[in-house]
Amino acid sequence: MSLETTAFGPFRAIGVRYTGKNENQEVTKLWDAFLPRHSAIGMPESAPAFGVCRCLPGVKDGAFEYVAAFAARPDAPLPEGMMAVEIPRGDYFVYRFDSLAECKQAWEKAAGALAADPAWTGYCNGPDDCQCATHPCFEYYPPEYCGSGPAYVYLPVRHK
Repeated sequence: MSLETTAFGPFRAIGVRYTGKNENQEVTKLWDAFLPRHSAIGMPESAPAFGVCRCLPGVKDGAFEYVAAFAARPDAPLPEGMMAVEIPRGDYFVYRFDSLAECKQAWEKAAGALAADPAWTGYCNGPDDCQCATHPCFEYYPPEYCGSGPAYVYLPVRHK
């Protein structure tokens, strides 16, 4: 696992949404339900997948929004029951992980590395300074991903 900062985006992605605390593996179940439907999305050839995470405005109990999605063409219509998310162009901390079993640990390590960095800060710094709606964090699964890595956690960052 390694950490780097890179420019990335923009992407439009289409997928399905979960809100909660993921206490019973709901995110895994979301992907299981979504993957058979992903071909309904108007995607470019070799589209990456995204697991987009955003805070829920005003919620302080640890619940969050997670969107399991694939990159979509700008003009792709929304299939029934799906939503679009925008991943803006920006600078991101990138943390690599090599299996889904390492995903949660990758999120924790990436957040810890960002918190300790003297030059960068994130767009989600608690309920009073959260800009997740326009600068979401996400998991990035390259087009060739097939259940094992590499995959990546991306945290949007800005200079302090």
